[in-house]
Amino acid sequence: MSPTRAYAGLMLAVVTAFLLATPTRADAVEPSVPYWVVPGQPGAESELTLPGVADRVLGDSRRWPEIFELNQGRTQPDGGTLTDPAQPIRAGWVFVLPTGATSGEIRIGPPPSATADLGRQPEAPPVDQPEQGPAAAPPNPPVGGGTVGLRPVAVTLLGIGAALLAVVVPVLIRLVRRRRAAEPPRPAPGSRQALDRALRQIATSASQPPVYAAMVGADRVSLRLAPALPDPPPPWRARQQGAIWEAPSWDLDQAVTVDGGGLPMLATIGTVGGELTVVNLGRAPGIVTLTGEPTAAYRLAGAFLDEISRYAATSVAISVVGPPPPPWPVPERVRVVVDLRSVLTLPGDDAPDGNGSSALRDHLVLVTAPLPPEELERLGALAAASDGTAAVVVVGDAPNTVWRFDIDADGTLDVGVLGLHLDRPAPRGRLIPVLGR
Repeated sequence: MSPTRAYAGLMLAVVTAFLLATPTRADAVEPSVPYWVVPGQPGAESELTLPGVADRVLGDSRRWPEIFELNQGRTQPDGGTLTDPAQPIRAGWVFVLPTGATSGEIRIGPPPSATADLGRQPEAPPVDQPEQGPAAAPPNPPVGGGTVGLRPVAVTLLGIGAALLAVVVPVLIRLVRRRRAAEPPRPAPGSRQALDRALRQIATSASQPPVYAAMVGADRVSLRLAPALPDPPPPWRARQQGAIWEAPSWDLDQAVTVDGGGLPMLATIGTVGGELTVVNLGRAPGIVTLTGEPTAAYRLAGAFLDEISRYAATSVAISVVGPPPPPWPVPERVRVVVDLRSVLTLPGDDAPDGNGSSALRDHLVLVTAPLPPEELERLGALAAASDGTAAVVVVGDAPNTVWRFDIDADGTLDVGVLGLHLDRPAPRGRLIPVLGR
């Protein structure tokens, strides 16, 4: 054992002894925080996953890691704990939420939790044994004096432990963080990372399936295909004559790190039955339009842009024609241009006519400015001819739309011809204060 580890072990033993000898209070309460109670019969397994909880209480299923980080290892009212993103969630569990959460029936106060059976009154003495009255002799004092019944040696050790506590604990925390940073990240079930790894695995064993949508739950990944393919590679199994491929999460190889795999044009649109749902914009044989309430459509475009810029390979070009949508500032890899000519004359294009307009590959084009109908038709034709490698998304209406996503002011999204019935967003309500706690 190295001297560093031996020293850390010794210090940990001293600190542990100090902590075990320090009396605890059973009546300590947690500070007031926003929290949410999982609905249903307490103790019963809930159908919700962590992304489903995030979608319901935060309005964004992609924020589930924040909820997991706040509640990991926290003792629940039934005595259970959340230790893994994939484990079942039970009704009656209490989730502490990030500051600023305003969706659903969120309460503010000390969250309910399991309390230790400490501080209860001692049992009454047996009836055949007389109680000691005021005249009874007091117990003998501890030999050699001491503090709160401890011998001087114990007091000295506690003093040393207290002095080292502020030094050793930060060192141990840094060591643990360095070890975790050195370990490869494990994508949590129900996350976009898990889907990305699943698609990369398919790319290593077979040709890219024609995926137009995918759903990721706590225990499975399912792909929607058009046209259908009845013979998927293992561990995938076909449903509905090959229109759906499905595989358990535990059968997917989480160690796959193939560069360039996956689908670069995946965009999250919400949840279906609590499962994270994404669409492959590259499968649209033309223009995808975001219509409905203008502010909500603009915000949805910004979410698409942010997600694709984070997950798509660096070889994929991303251009915005017009004012960029939120969030600001736009990612560094995103080009903001004022007209379509800048998009269709990208460096490296080898079009025979010299203007780069014969192909649109490995490219997301987001249009937020009004364009003439003929230019929109030209963009739609280029997207259709890209073999699924490019996508054109227009905020507002377009004459040659093939996929229309209509969004209401409350965030309700209708994805039209894709046949996906998305969960309605949780209604935004007032915070409910918890009185008497």
